[in-house]
Amino acid sequence: MNNQTASKRIAKRISKVTVKRMVDTDPDTSYLGEYSNDAETEYAIDRKHSQDCQNLEENHRQAVDQLERVIAYLETVRQAGEPPENVYWSAADESQDVLIELQDELQECDCNGGDMERNKYRYFNGNVENYTGNTPEDIRKYVRQDYERMERLNRGDWCYIGIRAEAKIMIDNVCQKITSGGLWGVESDSSREYFAEIEAEELYELRKQLTAAGFSKRAIATACKNIERMDD
Repeated sequence: MNNQTASKRIAKRISKVTVKRMVDTDPDTSYLGEYSNDAETEYAIDRKHSQDCQNLEENHRQAVDQLERVIAYLETVRQAGEPPENVYWSAADESQDVLIELQDELQECDCNGGDMERNKYRYFNGNVENYTGNTPEDIRKYVRQDYERMERLNRGDWCYIGIRAEAKIMIDNVCQKITSGGLWGVESDSSREYFAEIEAEELYELRKQLTAAGFSKRAIATACKNIERMDD
């Protein structure tokens, strides 16, 4: 009886419930892509040049391919025979030289440089597996969007955070802390609705842990009426 009486006298209360947002210092950004010194696919972004530089293959490919078809046609004209039998031989030969020079010119850099800084990686390899089934033009567009998203992350325009619910409890005047598992890798510029959804899930998990710790539904509900939100 004495042990039971002592057990009933244990003072237990929830002093505070908090939802914390914490900076995620080690996020996984591979779903966007990775920087490298090598271009791993044809969709890699060359950071040495600006997006509209004619040196980039996607900007000169169509024109260069068209010229290549004309050059190939002129080669058939040349191969029809040599002068004097082939009166077009000389003109075809000179035209080929002009078109080859034009191809080279179309592939020369005409920009003032891209985003690449000294001692930085030259290429950004987007995660093209995310866009399997799309057209090459769309894949290139989506990779560019992911690259720009990564660049904004590097500039500090946004970051990754973790969200966790915490409860400070007192048991016989001894302060303890109970927390939810937390969700990390959340983009800081996500919608308000998404944040609310995560917070609700974390608070639900916290309530279950408080229940397991022996707190009544009434005590938990009362503590959750005044939830504090904090950036850590």
